[in-house]
Amino acid sequence: MEEMNESPENPFAVTRKIPIASGSSERIKNALHHLAEFEPVLGASRSFGNLLKVTYDSSCIGIRDVERMLDEVGAARDDGISWKIRSAWYAFLDENAKSNARSSGGACCNRPPPKASR
Repeated sequence: MEEMNESPENPFAVTRKIPIASGSSERIKNALHHLAEFEPVLGASRSFGNLLKVTYDSSCIGIRDVERMLDEVGAARDDGISWKIRSAWYAFLDENAKSNARSSGGACCNRPPPKASR
C-alpha cells in the first residue's frame, strides 16, 4: 500500500497516490502544475483514473501540506474511508521522517547504561 523511496540520492523521498474526486481534466492539470512548482515536490503526474502520483521530500513536507495545496487549486480529494485511513497513516509516516531527519544521532537504546562504581 505504501510507496517508499524511489530516489537513492534522497533517502526521504516518498511517492503517494492520491485519489481525486472526479473533476475536470483542466483542474487536475492545474493541480499538477501547482504541485510541481513547489520545491520539496520532486514529481507529480496523473496515474490511471483519478489518481495523482506525487513524490516529495518527507523531511520537508508531509501529506497534509500536499492536501492543502490541492485544496488551494480546487482539486477535491476522494473523501472515502479508505483514503482517510491511508492519509492518516501517511501523515504519521511523514511526521516520523521529519523527526528522523532532525535527529542528531542513533537511538539511545543502542548505548548501554554506564557501570555503577562501587
